[in-house]
Amino acid sequence: MNRYKIRSILDFIRSQGRLPTDERGVILHQDDIVAWFGLNKLLTVQEQRLVKQELLAMIEAEAFMERLRLEQR
Repeated sequence: MNRYKIRSILDFIRSQGRLPTDERGVILHQDDIVAWFGLNKLLTVQEQRLVKQELLAMIEAEAFMERLRLEQR
């Protein structure tokens, strides 16, 4: 997969604000985020796998930053 395509997809997701959450405020699993944005219909299985790896890193980073914000209070 073209790395620019991956970067563009991730930039688009970031531009939407915080990552999607469930009703309890927990960030969705990367499989669910791919479906949320309709990427499961637009990307090949291999492309989805690469995007999911990047989404996992984004999820971990966002969760860490939330914990950091809570610690600063």
